[in-house]
Amino acid sequence: MGWSEHRVEEYRHGRPATWIECRMLEHAQPVHLLLAIFATAGLGYGLWTHEWPWIAGGAALGVAGHICGWLWRPGRALLPSGPVAH
Repeated sequence: MGWSEHRVEEYRHGRPATWIECRMLEHAQPVHLLLAIFATAGLGYGLWTHEWPWIAGGAALGVAGHICGWLWRPGRALLPSGPVAH
């Protein structure tokens, strides 16, 4: 059993994540990843064309991705998953 499998078993038994593991998890979130991709593209295009609205928009998307990561907590969805049938 490797390190990651060992940690997953510890999580299942209730052990909390360390500070650095929480930082890794917030950056591994799909919403953060998508916002980071669009932020990099917008920032790169803005720097290439020397247009400040693209630069500011790219920087804002990057910050928005981090804020989504900070608001998300393990075990809780950031976005609603949709209607649930009972």
